[in-house]
Order: sequence, then C-alpha cells, then structure tokens
Amino acid sequence: TASLAGSDAGAQALLERLGIPRVASPTALLETLKLLHVTGPLAGGRIASISCSGGEASLMADQCVGRGLFFPALDPAQHAALREALGPMVALDNPLDYHTYIWGDTARMTQAWAAMTGPEIDMTLSIVDYPHTDASAWRCTVDAALAVRAQTERPFAIVSTLPELMPADIAEELLAGGVVPFCGLEDALTAVEAATQVGKPHDLPLARAAEVAGGVVLSEAEAKDILSGLGITVPGSCRMARADASAPPFEGPYAVKGEGFAHKSDAGAVRLNVLAADVAEVAREIGSDFVLVEEMVTGGVAELLVGITRDPAHGFALTLAAGGVWTELLRDTTTVLLPVTEDDIRRALRRLRIAPVLDGYRGRPGADMQGICDVVLALQAYVLDGPDTVVEIEINPLICTPTRAVAVDALIRKV
Repeated sequence: TASLAGSDAGAQALLERLGIPRVASPTALLETLKLLHVTGPLAGGRIASISCSGGEASLMADQCVGRGLFFPALDPAQHAALREALGPMVALDNPLDYHTYIWGDTARMTQAWAAMTGPEIDMTLSIVDYPHTDASAWRCTVDAALAVRAQTERPFAIVSTLPELMPADIAEELLAGGVVPFCGLEDALTAVEAATQVGKPHDLPLARAAEVAGGVVLSEAEAKDILSGLGITVPGSCRMARADASAPPFEGPYAVKGEGFAHKSDAGAVRLNVLAADVAEVAREIGSDFVLVEEMVTGGVAELLVGITRDPAHGFALTLAAGGVWTELLRDTTTVLLPVTEDDIRRALRRLRIAPVLDGYRGRPGADMQGICDVVLALQAYVLDGPDTVVEIEINPLICTPTRAVAVDALIRKV
C-alpha cells in the first residue's frame, strides 16, 4: 500500500508545498495563465454568476460541485441595486438569471452586473455566447463588462460555455480593459479554482532523500518495538513459536497474526477475537513458524494508514489514508512532503473523505486528533534522525479512538 505515494503523488505534494496549483489539460493551463495575467491570484473561491438563461445558471452551479468554489448569498445592498436595475420580474439569487428584460440597455446591464461584484466576491463571471454570424446585438455585453471593471476594479470575466463562442477580437478588447475572456465554462472554473490555490512556499526546507537499493523488512514485532520506543502506543503482544502458542498473560480476547505474509488479511493470517482456549489451534491453522498474539484494540472511531516512503525525486513522502481493509478499496489518500508541522498534518487529514468521521460524525465521538498528530510527528522524527537508514515505514492500521491512537500493524524497511 505504500505504492499509494508514487511519483505522481510526490510531484503533487511538491507543487502544493511550493504554492503552485496544478491543472490537468493544456486548455485549462492557458485559461489559468490568462486569469493570473489579468487579475493575479484570487483571495478565495467566492464567486458570482450572471446569465440571461436559467439553464446557464444551473449549468454554472452544477459545474462548481466538487470544486473549492461557492456562491455567497446576496447581501441587502446587492439585493436593492439588482431590484432597481432589473425590476420586479426577476428572481434575485446567486447564480443570477437576469433574463433579457434589460438586454441592450448598457447602463442598466452595467448597474446589475456591478451589483454582483464586491469585496465579498473574489470573481464575477458573466456567461455570454457570441454568435459566429452577426454579433452586433451582443455589443452591450462587452461595453457593460468593461464599464463594471472600470467602476468597481473587482475581478470580472466574460465566459463562453464553449471555447469557440469567444471571438478573438472581443477577447482582445476585454483583455485590454482588464476583463478576463474565458474560452469554455469548464476550463474557466478550473482556472478560477487554480487561482485560489496560488500560495507562498512552505517555510521549512524539504528533507532530501537519496536513492537507496533494496533494504531489509523488519518483523512486525521488531517494528513495534521501535514504535514503542518512539512513544507510539502499540497493543500488548507476545511473539510465540507456532508449536508453543498459548494464551499470553494479558486479558483476551486476542488477535493472532502470522509472520512472513505481505498481506496477512488476504492470506487468512489474521484472526480476531480469539478466545484463550483457541489460541493454539488458531496458530496451527495460520501455519507460519511464529505468530504474534496481541490484545484486541476496541473503541475505534476510524482506521488510518500512516506511511513515509523515500522518493529520491521529491524527498520523503508522508501518506495519510483511510486504513485497514479500506485502504485499497476506498483509495482515500493524501500525500505531503517532510518535514511537516502539526498544522500541516491537520490540514492533510481534513482533505480525506473520512475527515467527518475523525471529527465525530452525526453526534458520535471523534478521534484523538492530537494523538494522531503525535504519531505522525514521532515517525517523522525517526526518519529524519536517520535519513540514510530508513527506506519506508508504515502503520496500517492506526486505530484511532476518542482517547488514543494505537499502531496495530507496522512495517519498517531499513537499509
């Protein structure tokens, strides 16, 4: 599962650390550069949408789902200015369908469009599709957009739903007046979102990770001894030869695990809730020469994967993910580069889809977030104290309860 932190994840983590947004297509890249050229980075993802079609307003709203963009409600001053400009026939909202009652009246269009800007709006987008034939009746949109930008000095854009519906001559005129001429709605919204992600580089310099070959995987028992020495909570356990397996001197029920399996669960080498009388039989069924008999950890809110891998191109990559049997299935993962602070860890955890579970979902108790952060910081300290000796280290799962975080399974590969 450490392959979740592959080279692409490392590259993404490096870009985020440097405050550089990433887009997935050449057209999105060009629209983003265009926006940054005109307005520079945006303070946030608060947008306003203007169109003379309810379908376009709905399309805009739908296209923003899953992005870091949202539509602030109209404040009383905006509401009053819009009502004065648009009259009583238009329902006022954001996104705004202003109909065509004022089409061609540049002064009233300017008044209405200007009302959809303001200090609480980071970008205002007016959807306009210019025909390939005679666009003279659409001249009012160009004049209104340029007037709004001149009057308000707020970021403003004209966006065509399809790239080919933004003529080059109109785009050049808008650019000259400080209005962003977006070619295509989807790429425009990608550009707006990207412009909100431009930031300053992380204060801490990256930890370098030289390339190493091979490495030796420690046994789970050896790995947990190291974790315990770092102050990380591990279950009570006993390593026993299969022939001598018996109930350990701490209270059951127990977890019995075989040694030598890359994926113990897949191989049937993990048995849970084993009673004292059944430990020996379960050890024989698992079949490995040695077994680890551990206390069961109860009261878990969630299970996490916490792993650090060596990425010679980018440094040491820290992966946080939904853990246990859900790791491969959900692929709910985020990667950051070392070193990290506690704030970095908490921000990364909030990006996971299981973040609401960690916080306490629907009145249920949340996880011990401080305990989780302490585990990650302890692993980081171990890796950075010996950067030439650790190839990878992973805890999966880290069972998170409301009062502690327990490393139930661990892997350490050393040079």
